[in-house]
Amino acid sequence: MAYIFTYRSRRCTDFGVNLLSYAVGSPELRETEEDIDGRPGVIDYGTEWRKRTLTLRIDVTPDNDPFKKRQSAIYNWLKPTIGYSPLIFSDVPDRTYYAKITGSLGAEQFGRYGEFTLTFKCADPFAYGPERIIETVLTASPFVINAESDGMEATPPIYELTNISASPLAGFTITNEYEVE
Repeated sequence: MAYIFTYRSRRCTDFGVNLLSYAVGSPELRETEEDIDGRPGVIDYGTEWRKRTLTLRIDVTPDNDPFKKRQSAIYNWLKPTIGYSPLIFSDVPDRTYYAKITGSLGAEQFGRYGEFTLTFKCADPFAYGPERIIETVLTASPFVINAESDGMEATPPIYELTNISASPLAGFTITNEYEVE
């Protein structure tokens, strides 16, 4: 199966680029701790996620355009000065990383054929799923709505309650069973 990726709403195939392989690295960790003189061990203030890197190996399908011209078009598409943009892989289309190119953009060129290794940086290490909207009419009391996050990190839901009746709402309670570690 040939994989493709979409970046800044453009598919890699728009540029004659083939995704040969990719690796999603684990997020780095930031450990906050303090040494106290005369006390064994450390005071541990916890651990937080830091940035994540994604490494892509791509090649450029030869055509009639000079390789350097195509390389310039690819660099312009990937330009890191634009900032973080959505990056989506075809084998997991329901996950979006917000990434930008980091490091060098060197290419190995053989005539009109070229191969690149690209490194993307995600300052926000999470992959985001699609927004899910659950619309329902409350017809009984109590009424339960299950809204679960499928992502790698628990996400609290956002509730919006709209009264379509002429009568005011009174005496209702929203209980959120959002669980954290």
